[in-house]
Amino acid sequence: MGLMVPRLIARWGRGRVIRYAIIVMCIGIVVYTAPFGLAASLTGTAIVAGSGVTLIATVNAFIFAYQGPAGPAAITQANALAALFGFAVPLVIGTTTALAVGWRSGLWALIVALIVSEILRSRNEETPEVVRAEFPTESHPVREEKVQMPRPFWWSLSVVGLLLATEFTLTLWSADLLRERAGLGAAAAAASLAAVTGGMFLGRLYGSRLARTWNVDRLLTASILIALAGFTVAWLSTITWVILVSLFVVGLGLSVQWPIGVSRAVASSGGLIDKASGLSSVAAGAAGGVAPFILGALSDTIGLHFAFLIVPVLLTTALIVIIAKPVRSNEPIVG
Repeated sequence: MGLMVPRLIARWGRGRVIRYAIIVMCIGIVVYTAPFGLAASLTGTAIVAGSGVTLIATVNAFIFAYQGPAGPAAITQANALAALFGFAVPLVIGTTTALAVGWRSGLWALIVALIVSEILRSRNEETPEVVRAEFPTESHPVREEKVQMPRPFWWSLSVVGLLLATEFTLTLWSADLLRERAGLGAAAAAASLAAVTGGMFLGRLYGSRLARTWNVDRLLTASILIALAGFTVAWLSTITWVILVSLFVVGLGLSVQWPIGVSRAVASSGGLIDKASGLSSVAAGAAGGVAPFILGALSDTIGLHFAFLIVPVLLTTALIVIIAKPVRSNEPIVG
């Protein structure tokens, strides 16, 4: 779906694509929660996934157009809010289940939230047209899908893929690392995910402030170094609290990598922000689908502990690309 986003935006505009994606996502949730067995669950999952990718890519482009030069900071703030909801949604579903209302009611609440958010967003639907001329990386009224992306963009896109591969690998496998290294049970090891996501939430909350004064390369470089430092301590330690604190530090480092990575890709796109946002979603999907399986395959041959060394390899490779292929603008994102 990420590849289709520029075509959809060219035909309908960002506002209408967001609206249609929300409608389709609501339909997907209804299908998923329908009591029709596995077929309905799989169909609903596919619908929600496709509309979700479309929504994320289009919202990223919408925020850049709406916020202008403050786009990177705004994207980071939006991701901080998303991380907060990542904590809240499981609690809502768990609460509805505990109250005998049923888990489906928790997902239906998401439909209400989507509709309310679209009503609020649509009030400012025309605002990006005013900001457009002031944002140098904004797209021109051309069919972006027919325009070739500049070479620097592909280097920036590779950074997005490498960083998202790290994030997916850690969020999916960190609990197993804690079980193996600290000897915790499955329930206790699940705290590792809370440590990573908690760090990501706080990092995005305060990272949005740094994004106002630091350029994207400087901020990404700092985030990678923080993540590498935290991972090194977590990988070497066998003490539970040390590993948890270290994973929290890793989360701080990972926090800004997706929003600022996408900002960097947009800045390298020659103004084709819709296409850049769509391709960034494709890179994220590919990273999430491949990297965790590579770690799993490696763990079968060399053990989980040593397989986790894929994390510093990914981070270091991303850092090398950032240093070797910097974005052109070295000025702060917002003066």
